[in-house]
Amino acid sequence: EKSVDYRSADRRQTMNGSVVTLLCLLGSRALAFVPPSPLVPPSPRSRTPELCSTIDRSQVQTSPSASGRGGSSSDQQGNAPIDVCIENLGKRLKGGPGTLSRDEVETVDAALRQIIDHVESSVMAEQNEGSKGDDNNDLRTAILEMDGQRVSSLIESGAEMSESDSELAFWAVVKEVDRCEEEDLPLPGDVPVVLHHIFDADLRHLLTREKQTTNVTCMQPDEAVGIESKAKRLNYIMDDGCHKDLPLAEGRRCEGGECCDKCSRNIFPTFATDVECNLEKFPELSSLTFNNLGKVRTSTILMFVRLIERVRRTIAQEYGLPLSLVLPLQAYSRKYVAGTTQKGGGGGEGDFVILHTDEATHSGYHYSCVLYLSTQGEDFEGGNFVFNDPVDEGDKSADIYDEDNSDGADMSLADAIRLVGRKLTPFHPTKGAAVIFSSGWENMHEVETITSGTRYAVPCFFTTCPVPDAAYDQMVQGKPKTNEDIADDWLHLLLAHREESPVESVGRVKELLMKWHYMCAPLTS
Repeated sequence: EKSVDYRSADRRQTMNGSVVTLLCLLGSRALAFVPPSPLVPPSPRSRTPELCSTIDRSQVQTSPSASGRGGSSSDQQGNAPIDVCIENLGKRLKGGPGTLSRDEVETVDAALRQIIDHVESSVMAEQNEGSKGDDNNDLRTAILEMDGQRVSSLIESGAEMSESDSELAFWAVVKEVDRCEEEDLPLPGDVPVVLHHIFDADLRHLLTREKQTTNVTCMQPDEAVGIESKAKRLNYIMDDGCHKDLPLAEGRRCEGGECCDKCSRNIFPTFATDVECNLEKFPELSSLTFNNLGKVRTSTILMFVRLIERVRRTIAQEYGLPLSLVLPLQAYSRKYVAGTTQKGGGGGEGDFVILHTDEATHSGYHYSCVLYLSTQGEDFEGGNFVFNDPVDEGDKSADIYDEDNSDGADMSLADAIRLVGRKLTPFHPTKGAAVIFSSGWENMHEVETITSGTRYAVPCFFTTCPVPDAAYDQMVQGKPKTNEDIADDWLHLLLAHREESPVESVGRVKELLMKWHYMCAPLTS
């Protein structure tokens, strides 16, 4: 303490950071004592766990100056400074004042100086990376001040919104929205501007993560004339169990839309982070629909929209489509509970989903996604998501069901019939994973029965059918012309916590989905 110049604010901040570092190191290596705050820019204090993790215990030795003064005991020479501190300060805490000799005090002092120097040099190295580092510090300041224009200017100048910056921005937006609602103020145009940058950054970060893609041949119902074909089509209409028998031909139907001619299946093991789909942090995610937002917290609504927008941008990226062409047609949270039967529409509980094609369910469904909020084997058993394909002609090895296979002996007749001539590709759901695929008959799929627990997922479906200009003309406020107009749409279509009738709810959601691109992308796009 005597050697510290407290007139220097930078030195004092570094010392504070080093003290926190030492406390973390002494706490049984529990480096999560001081987690970064979502509303405070990174600092020596908030970056303590990250800085500590960079200290190499085997290579960083105690300062020779201490041993040169005869200050370190022979059994401590060559130890890492962390170990020296822990050993001697532990001895001091246990024995009380006077326990440590002068030599041991000087040894601890030398080790502490090394830790302080490490923290200080790490911070300085980051700060001296150049103008980009300065821009990022300015970016965080602009985010906290909710200065959309400044955020845009910095990003255009080369600053990038990191994942931690994105989280900082997300919670800053939540705070601003809640403030405006509490004070009964209009939502400023800066809010959608910052949200747009969050969405841009989310896609950029996602593209660096693992993705597993399987290209498949686009398929559609075969319109060939023939008695057998007509009979199969009739069975398909009258009996869900005959869905797999529908005669198919190559090609993309994409009724009324502008799909590309590419069809595929994409698996993202880490589409969302654990925090983003945490049902304790965002409890309403387990049963959210756009029709009933009156009592849903701002943070949950914004996170749900953020995830759906990430899917939309991923679809546009994967299939080479203009972002403005891809619109959500349906999105909701789905709860699957073992031992229950689904009642009502898509959001109802149930423990399985029958084999189906999304585009057959709704002709406007052109691209689909299922995002998972729980993990198989931890939260539930069973419940695989399964792509169900016909076996290629002549490829008997791909036939899942084999009468000579002992596993088939316990199958019910219905299951045996279901599996004959079919190739099943199961996906085992994990929290944060997503499956994104084209919605045509090339991607028939089902959800196997959940045997125990509860499975949470977010199915969402996207269309490429353009919205007629006349539809916007019939709205009270048509296409937005300013960022303030966009903010008004965010407020009235998503974030206004108010009671509404079923008719009002349906009208609001319809307008929300038609305006989605205008709300989630800059005016320039």
